[in-house]
Amino acid sequence: MLKNVAKKIILNTGLLSVKRCFLPRTALILYYHSVVDEPLEFNAYINTAIAIETERFRQHMQLLRKRYHPITLDEIRRWLAGEMELPPRSVAVTFDDGFADNYAVAAPVMEEYGIRGTFYLTAHSVEHQTLPWFCKVHYLFDRWTASGQSFEDNDNESGQRFRVDSPEELAIAYRHFGHPCARSPIEEQEKWIAKIESLIGVSYDSANAPKMMTWNQADELARRGHLIGNHTFSHPNVAHLTPEDQRSEIERSDRLLRERLACPIDHFSYPHPCLNPQWDTASQELIAKAGYKTIVLTEPGWVTRQASPLQLPRVTIGNLTSDEFLWKIETAFAQINT
Repeated sequence: MLKNVAKKIILNTGLLSVKRCFLPRTALILYYHSVVDEPLEFNAYINTAIAIETERFRQHMQLLRKRYHPITLDEIRRWLAGEMELPPRSVAVTFDDGFADNYAVAAPVMEEYGIRGTFYLTAHSVEHQTLPWFCKVHYLFDRWTASGQSFEDNDNESGQRFRVDSPEELAIAYRHFGHPCARSPIEEQEKWIAKIESLIGVSYDSANAPKMMTWNQADELARRGHLIGNHTFSHPNVAHLTPEDQRSEIERSDRLLRERLACPIDHFSYPHPCLNPQWDTASQELIAKAGYKTIVLTEPGWVTRQASPLQLPRVTIGNLTSDEFLWKIETAFAQINT
């Protein structure tokens, strides 16, 4: 409570505005994932940490239109290239993964306020209408923890038995099964999903899972003025792939997006499901060679005129209240990470 009061005082006194006067012009890139009326409804599949309530998202967009200047990634690219100027307090909105609620819920809300965003699609998930691996692992772990049962991975060198009632062992188990998926292409990811199902005796429920955006929906968003970008083929952490898998992830997604969509595909977003770092020089060179004009990261920060368009930081936005949202934006413009 005291923290919230202090934040309001700082915002109302204009201290952050004074600090901005001594700083160079910056732009912000916000990133979201899922927008739904009730995030808890699909919590078994999509962690509430990356889902925001529709009404809160609408409040965010209202504030963006009222207090800031909504722009697009194309405008940031042109600004960095010296082709145009940006108004002060410019903010771009982006979405990772390609959930269907981006089309059905988020985009219409944005359009109410004249805001256009960038939607990064996980190509395999859109093509096959299946959630990315991290959502499936989240679902299976949710079912496992609900069962209260322990299980043993006999392939583990220690033959470790993972107990659901131990937060430490739960975290170890998640790393044990999640990290290999993050380091692997789709074929290996699917083997790990099947292994978890076998060990805990629960099958992934695709029938009741949230949907992914379709290609037709993505094309329609582009016709309505939004941008469509690439979020890899199967959502691994690209920096932790072998050189061959790295190339395959980028090339397969690039080819599929350009085959299925009529709109330009100029923007790329690195997945960051777990593990650090999320990018490396080799993957950046591959992405640039494929013709992408911007690459966004999950690393927090603001965009200056000197920023590389291939290493753009973003501001993560969760299910924040209006006050929390304003604090996040104002501190970022004051070049303070919060």
